[in-house]
Amino acid sequence: MKFSVFNGMPYGRVQTPGNRWPVPNKYFDAEQAKRAVANCLEEVVMEDELGFDWIACAEHHYSPFNLAPNVTVLASALTQHVKRAKIAILGALIPLTGNPVRIAEEFAMIDNLSGGRLVAGLLRGAPYEYMVYNVNPAESRSRFEEAWDLIIKAWTDTMPFGWEGQHFHYRHVSIWPRPLQQPTLPIYISGSSKESGEFAARKKVGLGLAFTTMAFAAEAARYYREQCAVNGWQPMPEQVIYQVPIHVDETDEKAREALRPLFAHAGTTTGGMVRANRLVATSGFFGKGDNKLVERFKDLTIDEPRTVEEAIERGTVICGGPKSVMAQVRRMHDEIGCGVLNLIFDRTGVPEKKRRSIELFAKEVMPEGHTL
Repeated sequence: MKFSVFNGMPYGRVQTPGNRWPVPNKYFDAEQAKRAVANCLEEVVMEDELGFDWIACAEHHYSPFNLAPNVTVLASALTQHVKRAKIAILGALIPLTGNPVRIAEEFAMIDNLSGGRLVAGLLRGAPYEYMVYNVNPAESRSRFEEAWDLIIKAWTDTMPFGWEGQHFHYRHVSIWPRPLQQPTLPIYISGSSKESGEFAARKKVGLGLAFTTMAFAAEAARYYREQCAVNGWQPMPEQVIYQVPIHVDETDEKAREALRPLFAHAGTTTGGMVRANRLVATSGFFGKGDNKLVERFKDLTIDEPRTVEEAIERGTVICGGPKSVMAQVRRMHDEIGCGVLNLIFDRTGVPEKKRRSIELFAKEVMPEGHTL
């Protein structure tokens, strides 16, 4: 099993009333942002030295949760600090861009800057992201699939070509540089919906599962493998990624107490992100046949675990001392069949606790986890 650390360059605490999204940028403080950037770069160096297999980053918008609205800028910086681990962009939200060729060019450049260590996540994104650039949610699937095909063609074709599609039009495409990794980069798409699982299986690429429960992820991974068999191939364990928040401490009690404040208002939170997810999910984002996902996104707060113990049981968080954490990792490996865990360590909001959690996992959990 392989282990990835997600580092989205979190800004830290913001004193803003309620659960607002978009978060007003009047709360932005330059000094705090400088510390956030410095912390991110220091942490990825530490994670690389501790032996994590991947260092991951992603694109998000309009909130201090992640200071990387352009994920390729962050990934480019990581290439100059991460010397051994793979750099995983999980990912770029390709239906939101008006220029898939630019994504193809930037990913190819990052693969060159990293010496051929890029993992390429080409994702649709969470529903609320479609409020950012005013993209029609009902066009998400068709825009994604066309952009995906165009990006792959740009990476693999060795002669200039033109493109006249439904959403994108180019007279000439011939990117420089090409990716170092041939015939193409290792590719993943997000796959909670059946359509996504079918698409990944048809294209023979990996599946990423995030912002879900272990039961939902296991069902999605099972369906993906069934579709792979229909398409005449069998994915490797590494081609299924499960993303999950994590906090490791010396004991189960200390770890759980550190996370209990996060569940104080579970099931009662409201705000712009909840409303945006509901609006987009009911506007055609999930296409046909995914009523279960539509119903879930109508109100995600209903599905929230109410306690840290419930979250552990449902696999929406990993939390505990090293032995308990190893047991939870093993359960995810066995039930989902994931070969990569993408771990989000910044649950407490305290940089010192985050770094201690990372170190404990790397030294006391990861060696055994690598044997799974």
